[in-house]
Amino acid sequence: MKDIFSVWGNTRQIVIIALTAAIYAGMLIPFKPIQIVPGLTELRPANVIPVLFGILFGPAAAWGSAIGNLIADFFGTLSLGSAFGFVGNFFFSYTACKLWHFLVKDAVIMDFRQTGIFILISIAASFVCAIIVSFGVQILGLAPFKVLFTIIFLNNSLMSSILGIILIKVLYKRIERTGLLYTPHG
Repeated sequence: MKDIFSVWGNTRQIVIIALTAAIYAGMLIPFKPIQIVPGLTELRPANVIPVLFGILFGPAAAWGSAIGNLIADFFGTLSLGSAFGFVGNFFFSYTACKLWHFLVKDAVIMDFRQTGIFILISIAASFVCAIIVSFGVQILGLAPFKVLFTIIFLNNSLMSSILGIILIKVLYKRIERTGLLYTPHG
């Protein structure tokens, strides 16, 4: 849990937070007009970012995902529900990070086993995000839990799984060579 807050004391991690937020918001905003639940959620291919960047960059990506989602909400879906979107997207990325680094100890080669783990992690992280956002939005009376949960869960799972498998194969070794790859401490 300490890793969540320690990123704020490291300039390089703050840069990763800012870049993640900018990339995520920049990918979310163009799809705002394609709303699934008006005023709450839209088609989101950008949902690959929290899972992929969570695995690559760790807790800094979780903060960046939360901030990026909030920034994007200013372009058409800002409401009290955005607070739950902030928390949900943080844990969307952080859950992926923690599960990946718990389950994958060997070199990342994205073989059949690691691809299966990536998909399961995408599904689990999507579930966590969908629970948080849907529960909060229902408490606020903005949308029924069951409807929003289903849409968020499917949207997140499909986008992060399908696009993530492709992008991790392309990006992992490059990020590793830059020295920016997250490695958990102890």
